[in-house]
Amino acid sequence: MLEGSKNAESFARQMLADAFELVRSGWCQGMSAQDEMGRAIEPSSAFARAWSASGALERVWRRTSREDAELALEGFERANLALAAVVKDVPSRWNDGCDCTRETVLEALVVAERLLCADAEASVAEDLLDDVDRYQQIPTFLSEQTA
Repeated sequence: MLEGSKNAESFARQMLADAFELVRSGWCQGMSAQDEMGRAIEPSSAFARAWSASGALERVWRRTSREDAELALEGFERANLALAAVVKDVPSRWNDGCDCTRETVLEALVVAERLLCADAEASVAEDLLDDVDRYQQIPTFLSEQTA
């Protein structure tokens, strides 16, 4: 796995953890975010008090420092894809569904973070296996040259 990809995976996991904290403090349906009066507001606004699953991720992404912009965008995309994989739907549509609750959103965010962790562990294992295969071929290659 490339270093940038590892950093994006780490960024995505942190974004999901931060989104979890936002939703835990306040959750909404039918809009990305709402203020204390229940009115729709931009998720990144300082006046936002409740967020949808996708609104919380958007807030975390938009509040990322500018020098990490490209990495943050890749992390945001990965976090959204992981959440979509967990809920098997577009996260905003799923969040607004009648069966969705704050608890199901929190659970989905945790599972999405675990999914990224599992993917990262699988990638590390695959990299290690590739290295082992490469090193096993070296003695054969060296002995073929000396013969």
